[in-house]
Amino acid sequence: MNILSRYIAGTYLKFWLLSLLALVLLVVISNLFGNLDRALSSQAGLLAFLDETVRSMPTVLDLLIPITALLAAMFTFTGLARSSELVAMQSVGMGLYRQLRPIAFVLVMIAALDYVNQNYLFRLLQPPDSANSTRNAAHQWTVLRHHIIHAGRIDAGQARIADVSIFTWNPEPFRLHRVERARRVERSDDGSWRLVDVVTRTLAANRWSLDRKSAEERPKEEFPDLFQQDALDAHYLPFFELSAKIRQLESQGRRVELYWLEWYQKTAALFAPFALVWFGTPLAQSHFRRGRASGEIMVGILGGLLFLTATEIVFTLGKGGYLPPLVAAWAVNAAYVALGGLLFWRAR
Repeated sequence: MNILSRYIAGTYLKFWLLSLLALVLLVVISNLFGNLDRALSSQAGLLAFLDETVRSMPTVLDLLIPITALLAAMFTFTGLARSSELVAMQSVGMGLYRQLRPIAFVLVMIAALDYVNQNYLFRLLQPPDSANSTRNAAHQWTVLRHHIIHAGRIDAGQARIADVSIFTWNPEPFRLHRVERARRVERSDDGSWRLVDVVTRTLAANRWSLDRKSAEERPKEEFPDLFQQDALDAHYLPFFELSAKIRQLESQGRRVELYWLEWYQKTAALFAPFALVWFGTPLAQSHFRRGRASGEIMVGILGGLLFLTATEIVFTLGKGGYLPPLVAAWAVNAAYVALGGLLFWRAR
């Protein structure tokens, strides 16, 4: 990396850090004013406010990283344009695309931070009670291929499920042909399941038969893992853990469209800073050569908020089944890349 490239990368990194710090402080201060009475009423209240603030940082960073990437690009290139440094760079053959190359190295580090934040930091900072919110659940229904499973009580701490009913039907012709009830279901170390005190009613030749067993073993593929803690949004599951969960659910014949949407969204979030910088760079060079910093801030924040709003709307449409998962996750990124390409073409 030559001197000019290091200069551009250093300038962008400085503006990104300043933008991120300023917006984080703005969020924290606004939250403090909203909870001023509680935070200043006692030492315990202040500690509780600080604890909540720290635990909310992953969500705040998830929202602010794309916006700050765009703001830093606006500040960097408008500053270089006002001081005529861009003209000097272009005179030595450093065009728009070459000016973006050093910023790409910084964006890789930003994407790595975003990956750690959404995959690990969120779970690390969750309150202990929220991580165990599904340890004791009751009356949970699950569909597994041609089975409907009802769990009366789930105790994840003891790896036991009590009062389980399994309803099995034939798809063609559609009819219920077996009902099983187990007083208790236990998970073995190898992932298989042990049903205790099983009563089975089976329909054959239009007659129901009754069978009782003290215990029965089931492979892990024939019973859903009801101990999985789904309290955390799949968006914050580690990337490879989410992939394994999708494969597991697919092997059980369960619907995985929502999990695919989350998987695609995780990858799209890592590329969001790249798309916003690609969009913001020609915009800054074309329209803010003589403007003030207020214009850059307004356009940068507005562009980032529009990006977040559009992402949420399209993601909701994907969750509702109106858009395919891949389209719902990447549509806004693609739109900003297309707009950036158009601005680059006009700038040339």
